[in-house]
Amino acid sequence: MTSKTQKPFNHLKGIIYGISGDGRITRGEFDEMKLWCQAHEGLSTESPFKEFYSEIKEILDGGTMTSEEIWELKAILDKHEAHLSNSESDDAKLQFLQGLCYGILADEEINKYEVDMLRKWLEENNTVLDQKPFKDLHQLLTEVMADNKVDVEEYKRLKSYFMEVLKM
Repeated sequence: MTSKTQKPFNHLKGIIYGISGDGRITRGEFDEMKLWCQAHEGLSTESPFKEFYSEIKEILDGGTMTSEEIWELKAILDKHEAHLSNSESDDAKLQFLQGLCYGILADEEINKYEVDMLRKWLEENNTVLDQKPFKDLHQLLTEVMADNKVDVEEYKRLKSYFMEVLKM
């Protein structure tokens, strides 16, 4: 594992989990994964990233994304994770969170299923809940879900916070 492969790997992992959080894949979400491939094509000549990248790209080259292909992508992530990331590190968790934000924002909608998925992920990774941005995000998600829906103002607050996470 190298540091130059960990960040792209964790971002893509987050993107995939973010776009699949509500059970449907839109064109914008699919395009976000294609953009990831374009941005990291330069790493595709070095093993073990080369093998990982080619498996991901093969699925994305199909032009559409089915729920079965999302499962395939998640299986590819699982298969390569030990070689491409230290998923338990705080850096890896921040990178994954950034990917989640990209994935959730890709369809320009934030719904209660995505918020709930993100909140559950934060609670499962409670070792970082005392740190920024995890702590503040968890609080925001809890406030948003108090009425079990995401209204327009809450969407704006979430989007703004997600954009701040992406700058970290």
